[in-house]
Amino acid sequence: MRHGTAIARYDDIMGVLGKLKSLWWRFPEKQDNLPSETGRFLSKTNTPENSPIKEKTATTMAEKPAYTRQRRYPRYSLQGMDLHTHMVTIEEVDLQNISISGACIHTNRRLQPGRTFLLTIGNDKMSRSLRCKAVWIRASRGDDSTHKQFISGLQFQNISSDEIVSLKDFMRNFGAPFETRISDEFKPSPLRFSITPHIKAFLKSPKILNVRTISLCGMLMESDDAPEMGNHYFMGLPLPHEVKPIMIRGRIASILPRTKNGNPSFDVGVEFLSLEGPDRARLDTFIRSL
Repeated sequence: MRHGTAIARYDDIMGVLGKLKSLWWRFPEKQDNLPSETGRFLSKTNTPENSPIKEKTATTMAEKPAYTRQRRYPRYSLQGMDLHTHMVTIEEVDLQNISISGACIHTNRRLQPGRTFLLTIGNDKMSRSLRCKAVWIRASRGDDSTHKQFISGLQFQNISSDEIVSLKDFMRNFGAPFETRISDEFKPSPLRFSITPHIKAFLKSPKILNVRTISLCGMLMESDDAPEMGNHYFMGLPLPHEVKPIMIRGRIASILPRTKNGNPSFDVGVEFLSLEGPDRARLDTFIRSL
């Protein structure tokens, strides 16, 4: 009787080990967590070389394209829809000299003459951004005391009397009179002051860019200049027949130069980092209608 009971218990134990053996290769990373006796038993009865299941898994992972994990949502073309996104780019610039009518700055990108910008001076005495227009641009000379690539002349637009007072205070405190004539539209004047290099300034550029393709996780835009790779921007995307735009925080994920009508331009890929629930639902409804 005892002998029969021992045989039955042995059969039960072997049955349990058989079940563990059948599950073993489904979870190969758990090998170190199994009891030592069971692990030694299974390692003797099944080796990685004899396991067709493990080899198949490795082959499948090797053949799986990496981009399938990145593109979670399909892209849709917006050709002919005239859909645009609104955004503001910000660039740190070097302020060379300034007057009550305009300023001369060094930039890393070529400004388009005639385009409107907002110039913000990083100083407590100049708390407001000044609306200005680019009137000329040229490449920086080798002897310019800056690492920027271009130098531009800005002309202030619709400057108020309070802003003029703030400008004069700023120039007296942080500048030195500069009467050398430069190649712009501003007349030489004792009110033009050369600014010390440590004063920071920022150039804000509002842009309206055409959207070529879109998905729930990003979009592809057309731009006449290349923003900084990886920079984050807040954007507004007006949808057809809607008044309130979709608000997006996006990251510049790709920049591809191309030529359009003989002029250089860029395809700029944007990854959506933040899209609120209601805006996401509106975008999803719009995409489904395409």
